Amino acid sequence: MIKLLRTYFLLLSCFASVAAFAQRPDAVIDRHEILIGEQAVLKLSYPINKSNPAKVQFPNIGDTLVNKVEVVRKSKIDTLASSEGVSTIRLEQTLYITSFDTGFYAIRPFEFIINGQPEETPAFLLTVKTVEIDTTGGIMGDRGIYTVDVNFMDYVKVYWKYPVIALGAAALIAILVLLIVRYNERRKAKPEAPPAQPARPAHELALEALTKTREEKIYKRGKIKEYHTAITDALRDYLEVAYQIPAHELTTRQIITALKYSGIDEKEMIKLRTILFRADMVKFAKETPDEQENTAAVNDAIQFVQNTIPTAEPTEKPESDA
Repeated sequence: MIKLLRTYFLLLSCFASVAAFAQRPDAVIDRHEILIGEQAVLKLSYPINKSNPAKVQFPNIGDTLVNKVEVVRKSKIDTLASSEGVSTIRLEQTLYITSFDTGFYAIRPFEFIINGQPEETPAFLLTVKTVEIDTTGGIMGDRGIYTVDVNFMDYVKVYWKYPVIALGAAALIAILVLLIVRYNERRKAKPEAPPAQPARPAHELALEALTKTREEKIYKRGKIKEYHTAITDALRDYLEVAYQIPAHELTTRQIITALKYSGIDEKEMIKLRTILFRADMVKFAKETPDEQENTAAVNDAIQFVQNTIPTAEPTEKPESDA
């Protein structure tokens, strides 16, 4: 019965190939009989005449051809040279099929769409067999242990990574040591910082700034606001160090209140209030003092500093270069 089925499908394929027109789809399998799990190669193809090319649509193939016959993988549709001549090319797709159940599987024709019309390939039979077991012999005993010769290259293939890791670690340690040595050398070679300049008393710094402001007379160039700001900044710097009040953060009224119990003479307090108030009027009320008022402002500021130097005045430390 099995032989009759195989003969039937073979004859059917032969008659179909003989009677077919030259330009017909074809399905060719490399072998019709496989063992369980083996793969057979199935090629679907269609010849095309270059002078009159047809519009070809290959069959849409899923994961199985028929029940229990699986498609392991499939290639893209390739364009190949044809053995029928230079005027003909061949479109071809390769399928790798297998099965894990024994039996006879009739592979149905594959349907191509050629210029909108269906055309089919010949059908064929796939036989799947299992491995025959010799039941006549007895149960075989355990085989002896085989020894395998191991050469130097075998050890290299297995253990090559260990010397590479060791060399990499040694190189890393060497780089770290070199960096540490260079860092220490640079630290030793770094020049020592110059000795700090002795601190200057706050009144000296204030008198120096006020004298410079008086000499520059920038109010004559229209910089009246900047002129009075320079005077009050010098006084505020002086008060912050000499009398330990945050003068730059306080208003005129708050400064006068903070100095109420400082021991400064009332005459000097009036002088300070006048200087600060005039500067506020220039900055906020856009007042323009005359020549005499501008000159009096800086002169009164210098006299105020000279007359209010504390007996144990704190010194202002210069900024460190570091």
